[in-house]
Parts: sequence; structure tokens; C-alpha cells
Amino acid sequence: MGVKDTIVIKSGSWEAGVCPRLGGNIIYFRYCGKDIFNPLVDEKQLQADPYLQGAPILLPANRIYKGKFSFEGVDYTLPITEPRTNSHLHGLVHRQPFTLVESGEDFVTMAFSNKGLVYPFDFDMKVTYRLDAEGLSQEYDIVNTDTKIMPYTFCLHSAFVEPDSFTLPVCKRQEHDEIDIPTGRYLDLTEQERGYVTGSPSKGLEIVGYYEATGHTSRVGDFLYTVSDNFDYWILYNGRGVSGFLCLEPQAGKVNGLNIDDGYKLLAPGESVRYTTRYTHI
Repeated sequence: MGVKDTIVIKSGSWEAGVCPRLGGNIIYFRYCGKDIFNPLVDEKQLQADPYLQGAPILLPANRIYKGKFSFEGVDYTLPITEPRTNSHLHGLVHRQPFTLVESGEDFVTMAFSNKGLVYPFDFDMKVTYRLDAEGLSQEYDIVNTDTKIMPYTFCLHSAFVEPDSFTLPVCKRQEHDEIDIPTGRYLDLTEQERGYVTGSPSKGLEIVGYYEATGHTSRVGDFLYTVSDNFDYWILYNGRGVSGFLCLEPQAGKVNGLNIDDGYKLLAPGESVRYTTRYTHI
């Protein structure tokens, strides 16, 4: 079937398909013809779960409890998109059409401009995916185009084809309650979680958690995944270890971060920030 409007980029043994219309998502990513990301092959997959193919862009990231937060004396409300937890989940940027700015054989640049519709602050986002002989680089530039300071959290819901093993540089776990909202406590890693640091399988294990980052490079099977140092958390999720994927998500800010004093990032009017990632073969 395939996905309409996919832009294909290639370099050496690497190939990726990008769809600006679908949130600027990189809907497949391959090395020597083998999928690295869980691919989107039919848009019907998005009806079951829109976060498990490619690397959807999340702003704000993860859950905002009750869809509400306050900032500088103003109360804000976001739509409830996960009724089970009474939360706004993963923002709405991943659902928005991006505009194609430029593309070539080995790169694509897209843009999205928010005018208070999907988040109550105006911002522009530019995204560039670039392949070279060594791998894939991704750049995410966010500019506050509003007249007021913008609080935000940001994450990439990177959904890998489940590897034989992975590593993740983390220390403490952000404890969460039965509906996945953080309690405010930080816990030492369990024996299973300590295995994530040194090397762990994913298949057969139930993996889900929010973790403080101690580094910015993880190993996913035969690939290294390196992210910029302004990501300060990692999120893990694998669908109970029976679904064939592993989501290994770099995040800036905390889960429910807009409701936690030190849980979010700030951009002053006119200020910009860049987040980057890099995938290479070992």
C-alpha cells in the first residue's frame, strides 16, 4: 500500500521515508534494507496507536494531568486525549501537516508554525533529516514567536524495531502512580533496570518507565543513538515485550512537567533552541 506523499532520501546503505503531511514524521528508516524504526506502511496503523511508527514529535511531551497547567498567573487548558488517565497525552504537533521547505537526494527540511491552536503559545518549528555515509542526523529548531515566555517540554517518541539487546544511560526512576502520573518521588533502579545500563533484552520483559539521564548515547541492537545534551530524561516503553517494538525516547523536561516547578523548559520571546539526534551503525 504505502503512504501517500512520502519523500524518500538515501545515502550509501541508508534510506528513509519522510511524510511532512503526517507531523513531519520519518515513517521508515533502513540500513542495508533492514528496518531500524517500526515502519508506518499503512495509515490505518495510526488509528490503533499514532506513536508507534517512526519517531513522532511530541510538544508538550508525555502526559499533562487533567490537561491543565498554570504559568505566570494564567491558567491554561489542553484537550483530554487519553481518557484513561484524564490527561493530555503527547501534544498535537505529531498530528499537524508540516510544510516542505527543501529536499534533496539525502535530506529534507520541513516547517510548522503554531498560532496558538495546538499549544497556547506561538512558536515555529523547523525539522531537518539528513543522511550521509555514516548514518542519520536530525535537527529540531524551535523558536518562540509569541510576546510572552513559553514553557514547554519536548520529546521524540522513537519507536525501534525490537532489538536483541539495548543499553540506556540512566540512574533514578521518576515514580508514577497507577495512571502513569509522577508522584514526585525518585527511586533507585531495580535489578531489571540496572540491566538497561549494562545491556538488556527487550523481548519478554515488560518495560515502561521515566528515567533521569546520565548520558546521551544508547545502543539499540547494532546501532548507536546519540542525542543532544539538552535532553535530560529518557522514556522507555515496549508494549509488555510482546509487540515487536521498543520506544526509547529522549525527553527535555519531566512527565507532567508543566505542573512541576522545575519540570519544564523556557523560551523567551524571540529565543530559539535546537535539539539533535544521530543514528550510526556500530
